[in-house]
Amino acid sequence: MEPATYRKVMARVVAPLAFLIVLSSLDRVNVSFAALRMNADIGLDPKAYGFGVGIFFIGYLLFQLPSAAVLRRIGPRWWIAGSVIGWGSVATAMAAIQTPLHFYILRFLLGLFESGFAPGVVWYVSQWLPQHYRARAIAGTLLAVPISVILGGPLCGALLALDTGDIASWRVMFAVEGLATVVAGFVALFWFVDRPSQARWLSSDERDGIEATLGAELAASRQPGAALGDALKDPILWVSAAIWFVLITGANAIIFWLPIALKTLGRTDPLEVGILSALPWIAIGAGMILNARHSDRTGERYHHLAWPMLIAAVALFLAAIVTHQGALAMAALMIGGFGLGSAQSVFWTIPTRFVGARNPGAIATINLCGNLSSSVAPVAIGWAVAQTGSVAVPVHVLAALLLIGALLVLPLRRLAVARGGSQ
Repeated sequence: MEPATYRKVMARVVAPLAFLIVLSSLDRVNVSFAALRMNADIGLDPKAYGFGVGIFFIGYLLFQLPSAAVLRRIGPRWWIAGSVIGWGSVATAMAAIQTPLHFYILRFLLGLFESGFAPGVVWYVSQWLPQHYRARAIAGTLLAVPISVILGGPLCGALLALDTGDIASWRVMFAVEGLATVVAGFVALFWFVDRPSQARWLSSDERDGIEATLGAELAASRQPGAALGDALKDPILWVSAAIWFVLITGANAIIFWLPIALKTLGRTDPLEVGILSALPWIAIGAGMILNARHSDRTGERYHHLAWPMLIAAVALFLAAIVTHQGALAMAALMIGGFGLGSAQSVFWTIPTRFVGARNPGAIATINLCGNLSSSVAPVAIGWAVAQTGSVAVPVHVLAALLLIGALLVLPLRRLAVARGGSQ
């Protein structure tokens, strides 16, 4: 693929997908801002609110594989548009909730419609770009998450600050952000195509070149058959799933550790706290971009995955040691975030090369295993804190887990080399 073709695909495929992921993340987490006023208005106590927030992940986890099956059946174009319109409609309906039951139902449905989007996007990108461009492209979509965290707070805050008369401002926030997503979904229906051969914005030589390059890579990688059952027998899938679980757990650790680091800094000004809260996410985004570019330029994947995980492990270990030295703790968190972002951006280039190109269900399975961490990690951390009376112990455990994840890259590389992947 020529650089000019790559730039076209980034502009017409990857950038719009990243924008949709920003909307996905925003529609998922804006409830935390609405809760400041919504909970009292509809009678949610902290326990009920926590249940409603968590029920999102039930729908999200249960429907990962069914969503991948729908993607295969109806094709990416209709699947992307349907997913976005679906969760946008649910997000908009949040503006009309009156009871806790309404809240529970809509949070579950939101998880259902968002369930397969992230792994589906990873698979879709792999259908457009060959290996030596893939890390940068996937990093571009993953970058949407830290962007949504950095920009979402001020946006939600601005909408909540509106004087809307008789309509509660949190309802306005849900309506505005949800309707924006619905509009984006209808645009997506006309924007995306199922495969490169259908892209009118590419020349015939560019379309043929992409198809030929991807076909040659698929043949060389000796991927399992198109049936999901074939992919589930592949050890590369399960080692990849274990590593993704570690990376998601590490990201959860950053989220968990950040408020403590800010508290030790003694900062109370809201603007200052907001700026400090964004720093680890900026580091994550920087790691995604820089490591992905270098990995694509060199063509090497495994060192670019293992070493950042080791860096993140050491940084989290140090953060637990310097808990009461706020500035050092924040610096360690930023380094840890840089390592995690670096590893995440390169990770998906490996499973998409060896198990995911024929079946999006393989990617969904890996993502499902990784996101189990969202349910397991908070419970495990809470239990460890209750037992030890300290947050340092669970963070040390998380650092050890990242070390194990880095070591898992060794068997992953051996399996990949046996399959014909030299790097």
